[in-house]
Amino acid sequence: MLAIFLNENQTLVRILYLVHIVTVIGAFGPLFLYPRLQRAGQIQTVAGLHMKLVFPSLVILWVAGMGMAGINEFDLARTYWITITLLLWLAAVVVSWFMIRPAMTDTSDAARSKMAAGIGITHVILVVSLWLMIFKPFVDNVYVFTD
Repeated sequence: MLAIFLNENQTLVRILYLVHIVTVIGAFGPLFLYPRLQRAGQIQTVAGLHMKLVFPSLVILWVAGMGMAGINEFDLARTYWITITLLLWLAAVVVSWFMIRPAMTDTSDAARSKMAAGIGITHVILVVSLWLMIFKPFVDNVYVFTD
C-alpha cells in the first residue's frame, strides 16, 4: 500500500514539475519579444500580453512550485535556494503589477520608461532564479527527482 502512495506522489510531483516548467516558459518566454515590440512602439500590446499571459503564468508557477515543495516536504526556512527564489517570484509579481501593468492605459514616456525598467528587472529575476533552481546553492545534497 505504501508503494502505491509513494508512486502516486511521485507521479503528482512529475505532473507539477511539468506544469512548473511550462509556466516558466509562459512567464518568461514573452520577455524576449518585448524589446522588439517596444521599438515598434507597441507599448500597450506589451503590457496587455504581459498581464494576460505572463501574470497568470506567474501565479500558476507559484502554485506548482509550492505543490512540489509541499509534497517533497522541503523546509523553506532551511532550503535557501527555494526561499530566495520565492522572494524573487514576489518581486516579479510586484514589478509586473506596478511597473508593467500601468502601460496598458498610460502611453506617456514615463510609463514607457517604467515598463522598460520593469522588463529589465524581470529579465534579471529570470536569470537569477534559473541559476538558483539549477545549481541549488547553500545545500550539501541536491534534491533530484528519480524513480
